[in-house]
Amino acid sequence: MAQLTRASATRGVRERLDATVQAYPGLRVEPVPAQFLRQPATEAGGQRVTRGGRLPEADDEVFEVVGELWREAGSLVTDTATPDGRQFEATDPTGYVISLARYGLDDPVLSVASPQFPAPFLDRGLTAGLIAGAGMGCLGPCVARIGPSEAIPGLASYWGWVPLFVLIAGGSLWLPETRRFGIGLAVTGTIIGLTVAVVLSS
Repeated sequence: MAQLTRASATRGVRERLDATVQAYPGLRVEPVPAQFLRQPATEAGGQRVTRGGRLPEADDEVFEVVGELWREAGSLVTDTATPDGRQFEATDPTGYVISLARYGLDDPVLSVASPQFPAPFLDRGLTAGLIAGAGMGCLGPCVARIGPSEAIPGLASYWGWVPLFVLIAGGSLWLPETRRFGIGLAVTGTIIGLTVAVVLSS
C-alpha cells in the first residue's frame, strides 16, 4: 500500500465528507476552520488533514443516517450520549475518522480526519517561511534605517524593523494554518536580521 501523502489524505477526507453529506438529503455543511474541529490523537512527528463544519437545521436523525452509512462500510462506530451532548465517531477500515457531535441546542458539527502520516521536514509552509524570513532579515534593518531617516532623521535605527517582525512572526505562529510558515520566518528572520543589524550598527 502506497504511503499516505497530504494530497491523497486531503482527497480521501473530501470523499468521505461528501459521502456523509450525500447520505442525508438536504444536508449542507458550513465550513469551520480545522483548529475548531474534533481532532483525533496524533503522535509526535505526525500530522492529519481535517475538514468539516456545522450542519445547520440538522436534527437528531442525522446521527442515525450517518451511523448506518458507516456501519455498512465496515467502520468501527461509537455513538454515545454525554451530559454535554451526543458524540458519534466512526473509524473506517483505512483509518479515516468521521466525527459528529452536538452539544445542547447547537448545530451538529461534522468532521473527517485522515489517518496520521509523517510530517515532511521541509513542507511548503516552512520553506516559504524560511525564504520570507531571509528576505525580511536582509531588508528589514536597511529599510528601517533609510525609510525613517528621510522623513524624521532622529528616528532612524537599524533596529526599527524588530517590532513589526515580532508582530508578523507572532501572528503566524499563533494560527495553526500558518504555524510552520511562522517557524521558518522566525528562525531565518531572527538569525539573519539580528546579524545584519549588528554588522550595520558597528
